[in-house]
Amino acid sequence: MPVYTLQCPDCGHRFKGMVMAHTEPPREWACSNCGSRRAQPASGTKPEPHPWEQGTVKGCPCCSG
Repeated sequence: MPVYTLQCPDCGHRFKGMVMAHTEPPREWACSNCGSRRAQPASGTKPEPHPWEQGTVKGCPCCSG
């Protein structure tokens, strides 16, 4: 499950977005701060594996759990 770092061009908010395994990333991302549907993967970043997939993390830092 890749986790993307996203940025909203309207309000500048950076946030994380997860894509379920064996699915395609959405064509449009919604900003979790202002609701804009123009958020895009942040420049210079690439998807990271979900911490649970690495087997070394308790809880879920990207989901605040």
